[in-house]
Amino acid sequence: MPFTLDETRSIFPDTQVANAVPELVQSFNQLKAEDQLALLWFTYTEMGLTIIPAAMEVVPMVFAEKILTQIKQMSPLEQTQVMCDLVNHTDTPLCQTYSSSFSTNVKLGFWYQLSEWMQQNIVAPIPKGYKLSRQASVWLKDIRPLEGGQQLTILQDIVANMGYASADGTPKVKEPLIPPKKAAPRTKVRIKGIKNATVLSYMENMNAFDFQAAVALFVEEGALNPPFQKPIVGQENILAYMREECYGLKLKPKRGVSEPLEGGGTQIKVLGDVQTPWFGDGVSINLAWRFLLNPDGKIVFVGIDILASPQELLDLQRVQ
Repeated sequence: MPFTLDETRSIFPDTQVANAVPELVQSFNQLKAEDQLALLWFTYTEMGLTIIPAAMEVVPMVFAEKILTQIKQMSPLEQTQVMCDLVNHTDTPLCQTYSSSFSTNVKLGFWYQLSEWMQQNIVAPIPKGYKLSRQASVWLKDIRPLEGGQQLTILQDIVANMGYASADGTPKVKEPLIPPKKAAPRTKVRIKGIKNATVLSYMENMNAFDFQAAVALFVEEGALNPPFQKPIVGQENILAYMREECYGLKLKPKRGVSEPLEGGGTQIKVLGDVQTPWFGDGVSINLAWRFLLNPDGKIVFVGIDILASPQELLDLQRVQ
């Protein structure tokens, strides 16, 4: 039962996706550097997304320590220039390292540390009395009413896009893969309406950070499609992505629906949320996981979508 990638991405097309996320990321990237830095500072310090300092313990910040130390030792003018360079995608050694060697979690930790130093006047803060442009003020007005999970996703996408980007796109993360310090407790997952062993095992393996076992559930050329990104194809590439981006996540699937397909195979939609190590229980991202399984029960495709509204968690009518 062969599927093209376009066909797999079309399963459960009625999923209501939070399109405000990529739209606000795009409009943020069109602002001038000073506005971007001011808004980033505001997001880290005043938006209400309270970062848990303990999250730094589960993020391999060793890869950013050298650069952070360099910035700490710079003059205020040099510090401001470095931050502007990162926003402007300037081709400098520091910006290249940021893009090619930091995962999204490390980038979040990098800016978190800078924001802490800004508050302590170790790193040059945003000038007192700085006034946002009209476009930046509109952006701030638009992001304020979004739920915390969507705000967090926007913050992740913003810092992920900073640094030098070559003409052929942002280089793949090249930091060494470090196994988790310890595996998370393995607990049984129950999903209302879903009894499929593959889907349940996927959720359990992800929560235990057993990414090798999670990837083994895919066909060799299976695909994982993270929110608002291109699909990641092939077991080796999926494993690298999971090790770089998924450690520390806590998946909390709630309910789902399973439908057989003509010619064999199954499509399954699961709704729930995920918590990140950065914000603990305080902020959850509402998600839909869309699975396509072949007749042998192997995963051909998993699409992960950020839901436009938590109401969709309550609106799934076809639960078995």
